[in-house]
Amino acid sequence: MTIHRSALVDPAASIAEDADIGPFCVVGAGARIGPGCRLGPRVSIYGAVVAGRGNHIQAGVTIGKPDGGRIEIGDGNVFREFSHIDAAAGATTRIGSRNRIGTWASVNSGSTLANDVRLGAYSVVGENVLVEDGAWIQPQVCIDPNGRVGKGCLIRIQMTVFGDVPPYMCFDGNPAAIQSVNPNRRTDPLDRAFDVVYKSGLPLAEASRKLLEMPSPSSEVAELAEFLKSAKPPEPAFE
Repeated sequence: MTIHRSALVDPAASIAEDADIGPFCVVGAGARIGPGCRLGPRVSIYGAVVAGRGNHIQAGVTIGKPDGGRIEIGDGNVFREFSHIDAAAGATTRIGSRNRIGTWASVNSGSTLANDVRLGAYSVVGENVLVEDGAWIQPQVCIDPNGRVGKGCLIRIQMTVFGDVPPYMCFDGNPAAIQSVNPNRRTDPLDRAFDVVYKSGLPLAEASRKLLEMPSPSSEVAELAEFLKSAKPPEPAFE
């Protein structure tokens, strides 16, 4: 264990033997820092924060707050400079594994980032949002509270999202809307599914049924159909 002499680590915190705590860090009581974690300069961790293995927490990051809720962090995440993870008292915020959280990005109370998510610089995930595996949220995006960001979707830079973004889709434009299949995840079945959902004019629940009637729908199409059963359509940020 390496703890810089200028760091303040509460005796009631738990620090793994091979963790590295940098200059001027503050680690409060109840925090648990797992094996191989590295905290850069001026990182602040407060409250019931549990970090797994191999997380790299860069300069100026803040995770939790005194008297706040629980924050669960998996393995192999990178928190870029001055990013922020919050949990209000009584709430739980979850960060899975292998996520990349950009400079000055923020994940608010009660939200979940699953695994392999990319959250761009200056982006904000509002309260009680679920971001599913492999989603790519580009810089300067704002996700309204209580939304869902589907698996493998793409939200382009400087978008404001009100509602849910379905899996494998691309959210972009002015006014913002689902524009296409995520170019990084395109398949013939998903292209056909996009036509059914977004070019037919059908209500989402009916489009979901149509997707499941497709001959041998792929697993991605089946996930899209299931998501759409209860999805709140994204609304334009401005009329």
